[in-house]
Amino acid sequence: QQGVNRFIQLADDSDEVPNLQGKSYGAFKLSAKEWKKLELMHDVLQFANFSTAIESGIDNLRKWYHKIDETDVYFICLALDPNYKIAYAKSKWEPHDFEKGMRCLQIVFDRY
Repeated sequence: QQGVNRFIQLADDSDEVPNLQGKSYGAFKLSAKEWKKLELMHDVLQFANFSTAIESGIDNLRKWYHKIDETDVYFICLALDPNYKIAYAKSKWEPHDFEKGMRCLQIVFDRY
């Protein structure tokens, strides 16, 4: 901010800085309110770069989350975990997913 303001202050009087056609460099001077808005835009744009990384992470989570559908181990682990047991899956999962999990659990227990 200080550097830009200093440049604007000196540019119009300098022979080394090219002249603008129909304007002076002073016309581009920003008020304190405009600097505040510019700082806010800068912060938002920095977050936009960060949000790309967040979205990539979410895509990766989705990929691995859907891998759970390819195995019966997750449901069996939930059913055997004393903190969750079958009640968790029954209350949070879709009925057809819960029933599929129960069938897989039964097959595994019947095998052993």
